Amino acid sequence: MEDKPNIEILSEFAKATNRKIFAHEEAYPHTGFRTFQRFKRTVYIPINEDQTSFFLWYSNPYPKIGETPIYCGAFISLEMPKKSGISIRQKNIVDKLNVFARNRGYNVGNSKFDSKVIIEGKPNIDEQRLLSKHKLQNKILEALNSKEFLNISINEYNLDFVPELKDSSYMAIVNPQNWDVEYDFIEDLFVKIENIRQILKMNY
Repeated sequence: MEDKPNIEILSEFAKATNRKIFAHEEAYPHTGFRTFQRFKRTVYIPINEDQTSFFLWYSNPYPKIGETPIYCGAFISLEMPKKSGISIRQKNIVDKLNVFARNRGYNVGNSKFDSKVIIEGKPNIDEQRLLSKHKLQNKILEALNSKEFLNISINEYNLDFVPELKDSSYMAIVNPQNWDVEYDFIEDLFVKIENIRQILKMNY
């Protein structure tokens, strides 16, 4: 018995949780170099009718230079100008052993937080103010600890396929390596990104 396609699994998830799903599949044309059909796929599911957060899935076998070919994650909009992107990930054993990496990236000034994460990119003033909030730092660490390879992303990706996020600044909990379609994982990330949203809402 063949495994179900991911989009079918996600459609069943949306139906089971009484949510809307928006999926698009675009076939790349055959060429002399492409001997079998490949597809660009995008999917998103709002958490509720108010669309306070979204779960996104993106896959493109032929991305443009600088684009990520595949990712998924939970996203919320931010009330700040949309500028260059940053990524926050857990420090790994290589980071901790490499003396040259100890001062890598931006530090928020909280030794507990800075000792556990790498912030890649150059946060602007708004992003620095955002990341200075201790409650948010705790929620970021909680999200990163929930599963291996997760990142916190701010304005890294082109979200043109989601009208509600297309022109908005955003924060997300992202798996930048593959699609996660497990129901429990999706719900867990929805909860975590909503917790982050509530903290930001209280601080603005």
